[in-house]
Amino acid sequence: MKLPSFDKPMRISRARVMWKMAKAALDKDRPVLVQIVVTRRCNLACGYCYEYDKVSKPVPLQELKARVDKLRKLKAVFVTLNGGEPLLHPHIAELVRYIAEAGMVPMINTNGHVLKAPLIKSLNEAGLFGMQLSCDSLEDNEVTEKSMRRLRPKLELLRQHAQFMVRVNGVLGSGNPAEMEEVAKAVVGFGFGFQCSLMRDSSGQALPLSDEALQAYLRIRAMKGRLPQVLNDNFQLPLARGESKPWKCRAGARHFEVDGAGLVHLCQPKTGTPAKPLAEYSVEDIRQQFDCGKSCSARCPIAYAHLGSRLDGFRSQQNA
Repeated sequence: MKLPSFDKPMRISRARVMWKMAKAALDKDRPVLVQIVVTRRCNLACGYCYEYDKVSKPVPLQELKARVDKLRKLKAVFVTLNGGEPLLHPHIAELVRYIAEAGMVPMINTNGHVLKAPLIKSLNEAGLFGMQLSCDSLEDNEVTEKSMRRLRPKLELLRQHAQFMVRVNGVLGSGNPAEMEEVAKAVVGFGFGFQCSLMRDSSGQALPLSDEALQAYLRIRAMKGRLPQVLNDNFQLPLARGESKPWKCRAGARHFEVDGAGLVHLCQPKTGTPAKPLAEYSVEDIRQQFDCGKSCSARCPIAYAHLGSRLDGFRSQQNA
């Protein structure tokens, strides 16, 4: 991967991000978080993941820039680059900078295994605001290759060089709960935030935790410095116990996904709906999805869906 050299580093302050969020709170037609798939190719093969392959070519940069231009017109706040493994895209830093220069906030979801100091510095200069990495266990197992053994040297590199926010996510249920506690302790020890996600069934609904896993989750939640309050995952508590959580999902409006072909989907579990080209997606589509309740929301564990919908809990919504 040839890393670009930028003449002027981009910087997006937290104060500027909060200002953007405040303006979005007043305008319910604005997407808060849009995730874009930049490549389906991944360097791992985790047993619970269906969002990757080993052969796909990266989405051409000009097509991705056109999608960013469309999101700018829709006045999106955050744009998260997804995969597959997005850091395998040969122009990832250039795309990050393009998003920042368009006035939006660039983020990346990654397993982090290809991170090296020059790439981190290039992402700094491009204006990356935040990176979420994945780690599910201390060692590789039959379910996941996202282990602390692999990630630890990358976290050290990030501690030394990253000027963007770093958070690690672990899927509780993909390995030994006691190992997840150790992973959380290690991440917090590096000074980074740590979030637990819940395993999902084939329809995208949260699987309840075993008694052992639930107790581990409660101990992880009590760790100091685990997550900033604004990103709290309190919505997961009833789901972890096997209960339901009533809330108003704004998928397709405040948040949605754009796949490699440029089609809009409500979220990962609802791929195929509405499957409308982003180029044709309009404020009218956003308003329709904003007002339409989602029948799958009661046991939904998708963190970005809950976070993206928090601005509008007081606003009305039709039944699913």
